[in-house]
Amino acid sequence: MKKRALAALTVLCVASTQTAFAATTETTVALSDDKILVNGKEITEDETNAVYLDYKNETHSDVPEELADLENRVITITDGGTYIFSGTATDAQIAVRAEDSDDVRVVLNGVDITCRTAAAIQVYSGSDPRTEGEYGVTIEIADGSENVVNGSHTKKTDEDDIKHDAAISSNISLGFEGNGNLTVNGDIEGIEVKYGHLTFNGGNITIHSNDDPINGSEDGVAVVTINDGYIFSSVTNDTQYEGDGLDSNGYIKINGGTAINLAHPYSMDSGIDSDCGSYINGGIVVGAGNMYDPIEEDSEQLYMLLQFSESTDDLIVVTDEKDNPVFAYDFPYSYTYIAFSTPELEEGTYHVYMGGEIEGVEKDGLYTEITSCTGGTQLHHGGAVTSEKGFGGQRPEGMEPPEGMHKGERPADGQLPADFEERMKEEFEKRGEEMPADFMEKLENGEMPDGRQSGGMGGGSRQMASSSDTITEEFRLSKDSNTFTNVSSVVNASAFTDVAKDAWYYNAVTSVASKGILTGATETTFAPSATMTRGEALEAVYALAGKPAAGEASFSDIDAKDSYYAAAAWAEKNGILTDIAEGKLAADTKVTREELVQMLYNYLGGEAEGTLDNKFTDADKVTAENAFAWALDSNIISGNQESLRPTALVTKAEAAIMLTNAYK
Repeated sequence: MKKRALAALTVLCVASTQTAFAATTETTVALSDDKILVNGKEITEDETNAVYLDYKNETHSDVPEELADLENRVITITDGGTYIFSGTATDAQIAVRAEDSDDVRVVLNGVDITCRTAAAIQVYSGSDPRTEGEYGVTIEIADGSENVVNGSHTKKTDEDDIKHDAAISSNISLGFEGNGNLTVNGDIEGIEVKYGHLTFNGGNITIHSNDDPINGSEDGVAVVTINDGYIFSSVTNDTQYEGDGLDSNGYIKINGGTAINLAHPYSMDSGIDSDCGSYINGGIVVGAGNMYDPIEEDSEQLYMLLQFSESTDDLIVVTDEKDNPVFAYDFPYSYTYIAFSTPELEEGTYHVYMGGEIEGVEKDGLYTEITSCTGGTQLHHGGAVTSEKGFGGQRPEGMEPPEGMHKGERPADGQLPADFEERMKEEFEKRGEEMPADFMEKLENGEMPDGRQSGGMGGGSRQMASSSDTITEEFRLSKDSNTFTNVSSVVNASAFTDVAKDAWYYNAVTSVASKGILTGATETTFAPSATMTRGEALEAVYALAGKPAAGEASFSDIDAKDSYYAAAAWAEKNGILTDIAEGKLAADTKVTREELVQMLYNYLGGEAEGTLDNKFTDADKVTAENAFAWALDSNIISGNQESLRPTALVTKAEAAIMLTNAYK
């Protein structure tokens, strides 16, 4: 991990358009494994030509033994101009070695190139304005084209004193343009600029790598700018656990386009990570990781940063105050820190949901043009800041993952494999070290072993202050309030001052409150002895069902603005209120035990039939005999000694027990 150092900076970010020279010459280069054609003629090894063929054998220590004698074919560009590449080639590299005054445009027009021992596209030299957002070397992705670049890495050599880690690596500022598709696969990084700036002005780019997919490397100088295009970057590493989704040793400025940046799901890295400041000024942005790396508050576009108390790999939906969806993303891996921004975000109150059903246009997990969104568990934030327990820390650098884990998977249920401690000891021994005595204890508690800080090596901890003193479901977004802590669906009953830990209903209250089936009377009280209305009971059963699409209700005494309207519409459509209500709902009527049992039976019991045991002295008062027999047989209720109390009013504590049993 790099040392993170936040620098105070006041910047007006203006989307810069590249100033690359509009080349007057166009050269076509057709790739194949048999031969390479330049303007229709076979390429030569004449170094005086604008494009010539070279051969290079990479001999660094990372080259596998079976590739030690491999010679890559290097298509070398030496003059300014436009070079249009097409075709497929393996063990080949496109290299730019132009003069400092030369502007070079490399057009990818149906290219599939693989280099197994070095970068597949390597820019050594060319024009470089050394101004953020500007560049002299351009990679253009031709409109409508499909392109794949598979690359490796190299170490420093006498010939080149720069270590190249990416499939596309540049020693100078580099820009991307066009409207075609490009997939980049890197065995370490995806796209990097070693010195200068990296700018995206177009292209539909997907990047998969084993470390940072995008990296601006020059310390304190590099500016990674995204003005337009679509970028999806993801770290998928089955050999070691590290990698930010979008990384800069200087600054990050996102002014437009779409940028989805996913860190390694099993390391203490960030979706969007910069040493000097990250700014979101426009576009659609998603960043996910397991480390807190802040977005600058003077960004021009509003954003939300969510710190989850437990990592999530589920669908997250954010709605406005009227529950209209403004953001939805289905995360492929588990993360604890999720940042997002869209032009639709305005100052106001939002709600956040996990799971549910959604319809819209989906790409790489991001939903746009959403037509419907139903169900889902409503999340809250605030209270004490917590961190996920279990395997949450960064592994010692260079260590192998436990056997059976691949591509950043978390262990099932957050538990470590049985042989994990033994494997860790072996890994330490390989490095000539002894595993610290408290290593496993710290790891299990979500702490960073070896004195590491979760905010990066050095630079101090980046612990977040609580977003609210009390737990609340209202996410109030403003320029000064955009970070929300302890986001979760879990509400422990200990948060309610009127629910004692030794109360018979404590666990049930925790269960239903966590799942959003029953809510507290206030943020700090549950009111376990309060009796429930029919409307409240119906809302609880509706929540138990996952709040499916409801439609319209025909009850004459309810209004679409009522909190229980959707529940009533769903219940009417699915026969939940059979034998309870018809024509009018009478939502404010106190609900009896028999009515709640009947609702649960209508939802879960189907056509089950049964009879009541004669031991119940009030069995003759039961009108819903099948429902009660089913509830007893299913352990929804147990009966109070010798009575069923069908006409007794239901308290919230009793409802919590019944709903918890029904959920099981």
